[in-house]
Amino acid sequence: MIKVASLFSGAGFLDLGFAENGFDIVWGAEIVPEFSRAHNYNMRLRYNHDVDRIHTVDIVNVSPMDMPQNIRGIIGGPPCQDFSIGNASNPGVTGERGRLVWNFLEKIAYLQPDFFLFENVEGLYKIKKHRTQALLPMLEILEDMSKIKNSEFVNIDSNIEGLGYKTYFKVLNALEFGIPQDRARVFIIGFKNSIIETLQENYMDAFQWPTPIYPDAKTSYNWPEAWELGTEIDEAKFIKNLDVPYELTVHSAIGNQKELERLPNHVSFNPKSDKFNIVMEGDTSRKSFKRLHRFRYSPTVAYGNNEVHLHPTLPRRLTVREALRLQSVPDWYKFPDDMPLDKMFKMVSNGVPYKLAFLLAIQIKKVLTDYDSLTLKNENKQLLETK
Repeated sequence: MIKVASLFSGAGFLDLGFAENGFDIVWGAEIVPEFSRAHNYNMRLRYNHDVDRIHTVDIVNVSPMDMPQNIRGIIGGPPCQDFSIGNASNPGVTGERGRLVWNFLEKIAYLQPDFFLFENVEGLYKIKKHRTQALLPMLEILEDMSKIKNSEFVNIDSNIEGLGYKTYFKVLNALEFGIPQDRARVFIIGFKNSIIETLQENYMDAFQWPTPIYPDAKTSYNWPEAWELGTEIDEAKFIKNLDVPYELTVHSAIGNQKELERLPNHVSFNPKSDKFNIVMEGDTSRKSFKRLHRFRYSPTVAYGNNEVHLHPTLPRRLTVREALRLQSVPDWYKFPDDMPLDKMFKMVSNGVPYKLAFLLAIQIKKVLTDYDSLTLKNENKQLLETK
């Protein structure tokens, strides 16, 4: 298996997408105790781990020398609040959380893994300040890791070799990959230059991004308008004549209430506001109390800062299980029953959609597998030549 370290591990949606594709998450760091607990809980359930691998620790205080030295990859997404589009006054790379991107680079510089995956909010690219102060310097450093010593945000005493990575940058929207949620995120994936050069010298494909299933999904279909709350329709007939891909609709994920009631974590906060009974189905124009539409996609699953998403037809918030479904998280994943509700919603909000993580893991594994095959072939050839 391909050994990987996970930074800013959260509840593990990104990690599980890799673990399901033959990657072994051997070590991880997550500062929030409830998050690391949920991560380890599911790792034990799914993979029978007898020891917790995700450590509750501030990654800033972890020396890379104390991390596993034989890993082939580092994956993770530093906290994104300082780069968020929704916060006009965010400090970006100078903020306490924004600085964590440099810590991510430090770990790469020291450990020199074969590959890495970095995820963050779209604001890192779309907002000029963040693009010029963080994104572009990051990409420059990754091409030549010795330049990390010149960064004002990094304090490295030892010498770092001029190891370079071939980096691939893209903004991916989960909706275009069959996930019923408008969630655009920055992804940077890198491989050691030697790996990509070896593949190209042997006329083999280098890294390829997963192909969108529904390109430009937000603008390519005639999505339904908002409906009055309580609008009754023949759902089966409506679905049969639907003009949009059904799997991109909220209904495809949470339309079967009887099925959901049999699953864990189908719980939510008790409704107390009159707004639960008056917001139209599909009215997502307001900052809070957005009501989802059965036959549209969900807004970004993000329930912080008092943002509340309402069930399309019922007078309540979404449940944790419904939110997990919108993040494409498999039903075998579950939070411990005694986990606080607010922590569960926060974990779901912060996660990378599982299905997208799964697709990215496939593409990364292909590069490593092809490279390993070439390396083994060359080693066998050299061995024969010496006989």
